[in-house]
Amino acid sequence: MKRKLSAILALTLSLALVLSACGGDNGSSTTEDGEKVLKVAVGASLTGTAAKAGTAFDEATKMAFEDIDYTIGDYTIELITVDLTDDPEKGALALEQAIVRDGAQVAMQGWLTTVAMSTMDTAARYQIPYMFNYGAGEALDEKWAEDPEYYSYYIGKMFPTNDFIAQAYADLMDYGFETGEITGDKTIAIYGEDTDWGHSLGDLLEKYFGEAGYEIVYDEYFAAGTTDFYAILSKIQQSGATVVAGTINTPATAAAFLKQAQEIGLDAQMICHSLNENADWYELCGDSAEGVFDMLPGYTDERGAEFEARWLERMGYSASISCESVAYDCALCFIEMLQDCYDMYGVLDSETIYQFGCEQVQTGQWVYDDSILQACYQWEEGRLSPVVGEDAFYNPLGQVRNGEFVTVWPASRAVEDPVF
Repeated sequence: MKRKLSAILALTLSLALVLSACGGDNGSSTTEDGEKVLKVAVGASLTGTAAKAGTAFDEATKMAFEDIDYTIGDYTIELITVDLTDDPEKGALALEQAIVRDGAQVAMQGWLTTVAMSTMDTAARYQIPYMFNYGAGEALDEKWAEDPEYYSYYIGKMFPTNDFIAQAYADLMDYGFETGEITGDKTIAIYGEDTDWGHSLGDLLEKYFGEAGYEIVYDEYFAAGTTDFYAILSKIQQSGATVVAGTINTPATAAAFLKQAQEIGLDAQMICHSLNENADWYELCGDSAEGVFDMLPGYTDERGAEFEARWLERMGYSASISCESVAYDCALCFIEMLQDCYDMYGVLDSETIYQFGCEQVQTGQWVYDDSILQACYQWEEGRLSPVVGEDAFYNPLGQVRNGEFVTVWPASRAVEDPVF
């Protein structure tokens, strides 16, 4: 029944789009008094397992546009918040509604790879440029590469594939073995949520640790929202894994995993990627997070601290550098892209943004070098993800020490040495 209803809704929306197109809108939007308006769909999963991150993306985007008074050139920017949920089918329909019913001319932002996979199809079907989504899973890049011309409306993914993440963790653990601080056999247990993102990182951890000579002694994936890990953790403990590595996006799930690992006395190097994406990670995990390794972005200048102060005043809780700040940075990137597009064409609509995205952004001609988190964002022809490197997109690794993350890897970025 659910699939039938979704099909009927999709058909209704498609018919509405055809009728709208007959009106000759041509991707432009003006008010009755002639004011120029650009309607922007903001992807934010306001319901489901990623609801807190979705709220962060929505509010951080609004903050960035408030800074420019929702104005670029002679255009007023109208934001349309789209609840992408954590369900791919519902997310695609929500974006479709924003395009057909609300007149969205361009889309931006987004968090979950599984949802991004479906909204990529929506953007291509309706020929609406979708800029700077954060879906990090490798499956997204693979799908785009299957038909880059058809999916050319999906432009400038903000987070690269997971290769560099998995490689960094493998290098760090190898350093521990080389220095003698980690002893025993080179064995690893891999875990994660049963999502495109979870499997993407898990597969690459298996690849890079395998290439470094580690034996994969255990791997298992579980549903988002799982909170009982005693059976899984007991199996990991029995496997004798020296390193336990994976990713959990759901805050309560990550907390349960780490607390129960502490309860049973699991003695291993613990990698819990994405832990610090939730600003309340320590309140949820307590000292069970001590010693855990995770990727840790850093700010490029004082604007990061200024944003965090504004966020706390606005929302009443602290921002996470890996979520709220990421969303704000994405919005800043999008705003500068719109300004440069306007400067080039004098028009902001689906057609000019798509042209700028294809010819300037996705080819690497356009570079965003005013980020609060990265040296720059730059893309290259034939690849959806951004360029990775210490002079481009690069996140070092951190470790929890006394309730705070400190940067420990690589040596060029480390504030303190890792403790194994």
